[in-house]
Amino acid sequence: MRRRALLSSLAATTAALAGCASSGDDTGRTVENPQTTKPNTSTSGDAPSREPEGYASVVELETGPRTYAFAPTRQRTDDGVEVALWFDRTATADHPARLRGYLENRDDYANPVDVEWIPAVGRVHGRQPSGYDHEASLHFAPTANNDLAETVPEVVRDESGYWRVEDLGPWMSETVPLDAGERVELEYVLVGEPRMPGRPTGTYEFRGRDEDARVAVWDTTSPGPEAESRFAGRSVPALPGESSVQWFHDADESAEVFVRPERERAELDARVEFEVVNHSHESVGCGHWNLHKLVDGEWFRVAPSLHLSDCRSLAPGDRQSWSLRAFNGEAVPAGETGGGCRDGVTRGYLGGGEYAVVAGYGHPADESAALVELVGDPVEVVPTEDATVEVDGDAATVTTSQYGDGEDPPDATFTLTRVADADERLIAEQLMDLGPFSSAGRGLWNAVAAATEGAERVVVRTDERDADGAVGFEEGPRRFTFRGQAYEVTRGEPE
Repeated sequence: MRRRALLSSLAATTAALAGCASSGDDTGRTVENPQTTKPNTSTSGDAPSREPEGYASVVELETGPRTYAFAPTRQRTDDGVEVALWFDRTATADHPARLRGYLENRDDYANPVDVEWIPAVGRVHGRQPSGYDHEASLHFAPTANNDLAETVPEVVRDESGYWRVEDLGPWMSETVPLDAGERVELEYVLVGEPRMPGRPTGTYEFRGRDEDARVAVWDTTSPGPEAESRFAGRSVPALPGESSVQWFHDADESAEVFVRPERERAELDARVEFEVVNHSHESVGCGHWNLHKLVDGEWFRVAPSLHLSDCRSLAPGDRQSWSLRAFNGEAVPAGETGGGCRDGVTRGYLGGGEYAVVAGYGHPADESAALVELVGDPVEVVPTEDATVEVDGDAATVTTSQYGDGEDPPDATFTLTRVADADERLIAEQLMDLGPFSSAGRGLWNAVAAATEGAERVVVRTDERDADGAVGFEEGPRRFTFRGQAYEVTRGEPE
């Protein structure tokens, strides 16, 4: 099948749309280098389309200080159709930015394809969602080289320097029959709304029946955050580890990847939203999130206790939100897990102070981070509700509900004793973590709670999991300090 579009409204300004050598990217969010077309790309001569090599395709415009990032460059529909689409040239004074690609029936039988429901193929009108400039629209206007176009709209370059379309169609076929393995060629120019002033930044969504596509637009010369941080000029110590960090309060207009907090100060109990923004030309990752607290000039990691080994990436133009639900006392569940997940974390027993929310996305730094001040009382360390405490002079015995319950893990005992010094330091937010992957467990929490009431030695009867969390997995004793007092933890009871 080789059906050319009707040239009913093709203007002289579209004569320059006939091609240049294409370059592309293959799909997949774990690919680090998206296809990128810089200004001054050659615009003469057609070349065979090549497969896209990244999840997103990026161009910097010559017609104004704007960058476009289109994603995904590859789609697979439920009816067995594969779509590949990517930028092969940028916008200049002579022509708009152009995307080329194909639509192919990958089934081994003939298939009527509902083109109208495929984002960026039949669904060619994109808007910014509420919260951005929802009146702004971008359009994939088909050219004469698009096999699925019914009409080709006229496009013009307006007084602002950006290209726009003169009318809104309809332009595309609603349904097209394809034989097994049949492929049709796609070609579009990305243009603005009629009478659209300039080119508003933000994310433009092209929504299909099952999948969506998007074009992210940002200021090429100023990709960084616009608002100044309340922590601007603040110097903070380095976070644990060897990774370099881009702090939000240090980020200027040139920053390409950054974590932007909804607010930088909140009263406990509170929910604070964070958003990581990728305005670079690269996919960035691995994208794990972490929460640290600053105490006496030192960072302490609070959550999560561990991460899965998966590696998440963020494509050019993508944003990802993460929420912190912080409670001064016991946390109120709201669907998230206490161990920390991709979308957010809920944590109880967080005291007032300064915290860092760190995302494993960065460019050129390894990670991005933002400070937030949580206002509230220090955490009160008291025994858990399921524990009983018996005091005999300067000694105490704590028995948890796991001890003697006849279930796995088996019963175990450990002893906490006051000592003169220790190298490790714990803060309350680390000690009082009841997440599913808590490294300390409620056993150590209960032991310290009893010791702070004056006991010199505390025996904790619990299960093997809590004992391992308290003592660690080494044979020797563990020593740490908590609120100025040093302790030693050993397995078993004293003889």
